[in-house]
Amino acid sequence: MTRGTVSYIGQRLILIAVTTVLVSSIVFVLLHQIPGNAFLNETRTTPEALAANLHHYGLDLPLPQQYANWFVGVLHGNLGESLKNRGVMITPLLVREASVSATVGFYALLVTIGLGLVLGIIAALRQNTWIDYVASSASVAGYSIPSFVLAIFGLLIAGHFFYIWTGGTFYYIPGWGKAEQIPVPALALGLPYASYVARLTRASMLETIRTDYVRTAWAKGLKARVVVLRHALRNALIPVVTILGPLITGIITGSVVIENIFGIPGLGKEFITSILARDYNIVIGVFTFYAALVGLANLLVDVIYPILDPRIRY
Repeated sequence: MTRGTVSYIGQRLILIAVTTVLVSSIVFVLLHQIPGNAFLNETRTTPEALAANLHHYGLDLPLPQQYANWFVGVLHGNLGESLKNRGVMITPLLVREASVSATVGFYALLVTIGLGLVLGIIAALRQNTWIDYVASSASVAGYSIPSFVLAIFGLLIAGHFFYIWTGGTFYYIPGWGKAEQIPVPALALGLPYASYVARLTRASMLETIRTDYVRTAWAKGLKARVVVLRHALRNALIPVVTILGPLITGIITGSVVIENIFGIPGLGKEFITSILARDYNIVIGVFTFYAALVGLANLLVDVIYPILDPRIRY
């Protein structure tokens, strides 16, 4: 890694930190404009109890002072305390739930990249054949169907029809904690983006396999695997890598819906629950985490560029 690349990464990390602070500031201000608070829905709430709760969490202070206190806590790795569950610290809670969301997102990304690349490569190598038409049609259909619709169909097929078809041998129970509960939400989250990757890979491969250096590789008598993977695919991956940042962002935001449908105890489910409960600290913490993760994902894409194309330098 050159000095220029290290300097570039350092500058981007500073920019990500500034962006994350800006996002958290905007979210902090907007959330506190929402009518009501986390304590109004509690049973037997008296004015004295409400005032005590607001004072305990510092919600009776001016808004700039509240944000200053929150920001100082973030610098020390402390996102505060949950408003609905007194005594529950947010930082370990989000770390635990982030690991769950990361697991779902990782397998969804494997589906996106793996299935998308395979379909795109096969369609390009078998251009204008029935294989190409089937792969292209499947890609269009997959990209047109939202992930939450795929999730509902996945629940119906895996949780109901498979149980009937196998006579009760196979059945799927939504939730988390078992390995067999991962594939269905991962497929529902990753298939729409896999279709997009397949279309982009096919177009990029068709352009690459017609170049002179690929024709030269064929003329040398190299094996098809070597020509496709080492010569053609490496350059065809550059457009695919370009969209990795938006893809990861889409998977992150899409997990909010998927986790609620499948009852997965990740950041997405906690995010929705906390908004409804007016648990400001958790919502701000989730937004801050998402902002930092999106920035790091785009930085990762930029770092991969020079690996695929040595001509790119920072």
